[in-house]
Amino acid sequence: MNRELLDKYLNNRCSVDELKQVLAWFDSQDNQEEAKDYFRMIWETIGEDRYSSETDYDSILDAIHHKINLRKSEDIPTREEVIIKRGRWGDYLRYFRNAAAILLIPVMGFTFYFFSKYNSVRTDKSISAVSFNEVYSSVDAITKVLLPDSSVVWLNHSSSLRYPSIFDRKNRNVELKGEGYFEVASNPERPFVVSVDNINVVAVGTTFNVMAYPEENRIETSLIEGRVEFHLTSEKKSSTVLEMKPEDVLIYSRENGELIRLTIKDDRYFSWKDGKLVFTAEPMSEVVKKLNRWFNADIKILDPRVEGLTLTATFINENLTQVLDLISMVSPVKYALSDRDISSDGTFTRREVTLSYRDE
Repeated sequence: MNRELLDKYLNNRCSVDELKQVLAWFDSQDNQEEAKDYFRMIWETIGEDRYSSETDYDSILDAIHHKINLRKSEDIPTREEVIIKRGRWGDYLRYFRNAAAILLIPVMGFTFYFFSKYNSVRTDKSISAVSFNEVYSSVDAITKVLLPDSSVVWLNHSSSLRYPSIFDRKNRNVELKGEGYFEVASNPERPFVVSVDNINVVAVGTTFNVMAYPEENRIETSLIEGRVEFHLTSEKKSSTVLEMKPEDVLIYSRENGELIRLTIKDDRYFSWKDGKLVFTAEPMSEVVKKLNRWFNADIKILDPRVEGLTLTATFINENLTQVLDLISMVSPVKYALSDRDISSDGTFTRREVTLSYRDE
């Protein structure tokens, strides 16, 4: 890369075409070492007497890649919607929305800052502030998220993910509410940690699913590829670490702290990512919970005999009425479906459904 062009970029003087050229250079894996060497040279030019000598050049590149990924995410199909809260620099930097990251380097003797679209970081011997992004998946959408390290996360309906704008040098921490499917970029030196309550799921480079809706009394972790460690910490016990292998499912009870390991060879725990609902001998009470989240409905079981039934079925692209029709065909269940009302704010209420036992 031409040094003069990089200098123009760092001083925010690039034309649109020049900016595209610089971003394409940053995005190429072949240029990573050269880019870090360039940042190191700039840092040393300013001098180490006023700034920390342990600058994290990997994190700087992570931030740039994150912004490039966010630009690419605009091409995600409409069913996947990414909603990211803006930081305090959002209004100012909207003019520069085509930039992956903006690095302002004033003349020698002035303060050195890194600005990005979603965070502001100042590094010296005593100050290090990092902002956080929070992504929400609505009640009727599956959301795809591209993280700063190029890891990819799918969020199920009514789920959220909180993560720093720049991952630190030691690990990559994220916080999950709801359900997420993770494809983690490999980096043995910086473990990827998903935190839920008193549980940490630790991975290096792997694919796994975590279900942890707040209203559920259990947390489920299923491993698809690679290796993860399941860390459980409680007030009564020290940290419990279990290593998972592919096809393992760990189910942790929030009520009594019980931990169960299963081996599941099908995709029932993570098929939702591909728009499928898979039930394998699932109790009807659990089926109802998943249907309520999937269709944003309010399904209630009126007869205890229905709760004792199980369902084995796979639904792909069916609507709620079609699902209920199939359930009533394969089991002694009948349903009543109400119309949706319009609220005072113009939104529709959740569709109410009642299930009762059908005597043969």
